[in-house]
Amino acid sequence: MMTPTELQSLAKETLDQMLHALEIQADCQVVSQEDEESHSPAFSLSLETQEAGRIIGKKGQTQEALELLLNRILKRKDEDAPWIPILVDGRSTGKTGDTPKRGRDERRSILDEETVDQLTRMAQDCAKEVRHWKKSRKLGPYLPAERRVIHTALKDDPQVETNSIPAPEAGERMKYVEISLKA
Repeated sequence: MMTPTELQSLAKETLDQMLHALEIQADCQVVSQEDEESHSPAFSLSLETQEAGRIIGKKGQTQEALELLLNRILKRKDEDAPWIPILVDGRSTGKTGDTPKRGRDERRSILDEETVDQLTRMAQDCAKEVRHWKKSRKLGPYLPAERRVIHTALKDDPQVETNSIPAPEAGERMKYVEISLKA
């Protein structure tokens, strides 16, 4: 198991190498924060760049992919490594890799309206692609509240169906949503 300092160093170095391979100039900083629940040190990586649009990508998909790849690499080095979020000019993917610490009655407050709208549009766009190309698509991984939005957005679509698929590399509660044609 790596120490927090070793993990921070490895995470920053790995992200710097990934950005260098993509020929993106960005200043990467480690932002430390204390996890109030477990009292363990947590951190994120913050990128300041003139090329934020390239890193974020369409609907945040590039940023999510970069964050997922970084965390998969870190998990290969240390299975107990926490999920490391990447902030691009202050923008977060919202992924934590952990279960939200909220009660059942508060589940609707987990996502704001903008996020719900974004997930709904993404699900509908993806369903159009599945219908057009007749090939399944996998989105995510997402937390349960995010997956619920995607499933709900497509539940009345007569041509496609959705299924949650485990994503063990991204955390216990994180799962992919597969959108496919109905049989």
